[in-house]
Amino acid sequence: MVVETNTKVFPMKNYNKIMIIGCGGSGKSTLARKLSHKINVPIFHLDTLLWHDNWEMSSKDEQHHIISNVLDKDQWIIDGNYSATLDMRVAKADTIVFIDRSKVLCLYNVFKRYIHYKGQSRPDMHDNCPEKIDFEFVRWIWTFNKKRKPAIIRMLATVQNSKSVVVLKSNRQIDYFLKSIQK
Repeated sequence: MVVETNTKVFPMKNYNKIMIIGCGGSGKSTLARKLSHKINVPIFHLDTLLWHDNWEMSSKDEQHHIISNVLDKDQWIIDGNYSATLDMRVAKADTIVFIDRSKVLCLYNVFKRYIHYKGQSRPDMHDNCPEKIDFEFVRWIWTFNKKRKPAIIRMLATVQNSKSVVVLKSNRQIDYFLKSIQK
């Protein structure tokens, strides 16, 4: 069921496995932290789990192993995209939150984050991966809504009858979502 964020109260007491997806800079990690604090469910940031020192990405086999260990837990909030493990997370999640923001806002947030954390690793990133912006990442954000969002929308449509699906498009909707959650 897709939740309308302006009319629904979110009874999170039955939701223990929440995945948050969206473009880089959309606010996934921030929402995950706020939600974790509100409902007391541990967060697992994929950026922390899947990167190694100096921006070396873990292998697909390693990603599957790492994610399997998280998915076996009774409760979790996982934020991040990483298509290699998306199907695994979708299968185990009871709630999927898609933050659907404009590419301009996402880029603005990424540049703001870069300035704030320049030269150091942000809290939701692997320790030895100092904040950076490169052309590949900017292009990924710029093309996300055209290249990746359609597949996300199709995936959400296939699970909307068996999982809670929440689509958030604005700060107002995100705030309403957080305020409406009842533990």
